[in-house]
Amino acid sequence: MTMSEDLLYLAPTDLSARREPHQRYDGDGFGVHLNRFVESDIELFRRVYEGVKRAHALWLDIRDHVLDVPFAELLRRYALGQFREPRFLLNVRAMGAATYELGVPPRDVRGALHDLRGGALLALIGYAVAESKGLTVSDDETRTAVLRARDHARIMRNAIIDLDPVRREVDEHIKSSSMRDIVAKWDGAIYRMGERQIAVTVDSEFDGNVTHHDSEAAALDRVLYNHVNNAARFTGNDRVRITAFRVNEQLVRWVVGNTLLPDHNFQLVKAFNGDLSKLYHGGFTRGGHGIGLSLCAEMVAAACGVPDQEELLESKYVGAEVRDHRYLAWFHWPVFAPGEH
Repeated sequence: MTMSEDLLYLAPTDLSARREPHQRYDGDGFGVHLNRFVESDIELFRRVYEGVKRAHALWLDIRDHVLDVPFAELLRRYALGQFREPRFLLNVRAMGAATYELGVPPRDVRGALHDLRGGALLALIGYAVAESKGLTVSDDETRTAVLRARDHARIMRNAIIDLDPVRREVDEHIKSSSMRDIVAKWDGAIYRMGERQIAVTVDSEFDGNVTHHDSEAAALDRVLYNHVNNAARFTGNDRVRITAFRVNEQLVRWVVGNTLLPDHNFQLVKAFNGDLSKLYHGGFTRGGHGIGLSLCAEMVAAACGVPDQEELLESKYVGAEVRDHRYLAWFHWPVFAPGEH
C-alpha cells in the first residue's frame, strides 16, 4: 500500500467543492485593516514587511544574471542578512504587543496577528539565526529561505488588507501556482527551530494547478504553514512529511504528518479522548493563542464552499488523528483547472 493509499481512508473521497460555478475562492475574507492596531504596531508591521519584500526583490534582480560573486553568497549578505540582526528580531517579537496591552483584541485581529508572527517567518528567522552562528547552511537552503521571504510578504498582504494595496491588487492577477511550485519549495527543505533541524519531504501524486492567483496562494500558504509549523514544533524525530494527492475531480487532500513525542501524545489523548477534530475549534494550545487551526478550518471552509463549521468537521474536510505513533492532520483544497474563473 502506497502512502497516499493509506491516507485515502482518513476522510471520504466523495467530498465536493461547493462554491458556485466560476466563483472560485479568491483568498479574501481573513484580513483586517491597519486601523485595528495601535500606531506602534503598525510601524513594526511596515518594517517587517519591507524586510521580507526587499529580500525577495533582490533575488528577482540577480537570479538571471551572471555574477562574479557566488549567487548564494549575495543572498546571504544582502537579502537575508537583515533577518539575523537583533533589531529585526525584536521588531518581530514585539508585533502586536502594544495592541494587546489595550486588552485582548477581537478574534479576526488575533487571527491576523497569529499568521503575521508565524507563517513563513518562523522558518526564515530559524535560517538566519543558524547562519549567524556560523552553522553549515547549504546554498539550497539559502535559496529556499528567499522563497520563505516571498511567502511571508504575500501572507502579510493577505492578513492586513491595506498594508500594501497596490501589491495586494497585483496578487489578484498573478498567474496560477502548480504542485511543482509547492514541491520545489518544500521537498528536501530544512526547517530550523532553535537548535533543531527539521527535514521536510513532500510526497505528491498530483501534478496539476493548486491555486488560481497569488491572492489564493496566500490563503493556502496560511493554512499549510500553520500545519507545518505545528508539525515541526512537535515532531519526535525531526521529520515532517507533506503528502498531497487528488481524491476526486474537484479536491486535493493535503496531509501533514509527524512522529509524536510521548508527552504530546498523552496531552492529545487526555484533552480530546480520540476526537482530534476538536483541535480545529481552537482553544487548545501549548504556548500559543489557540487560534491557528480554527482559522485554517475557516479558510478551508471558504475555499470549499462549506460555511457550516460542524459540517466541515463532521464531513472531514479538515481533521486529525494519531495512527501508528504519527500525528496526521489534513485539509482539502479545490483543484484549479485551466479555464476556470
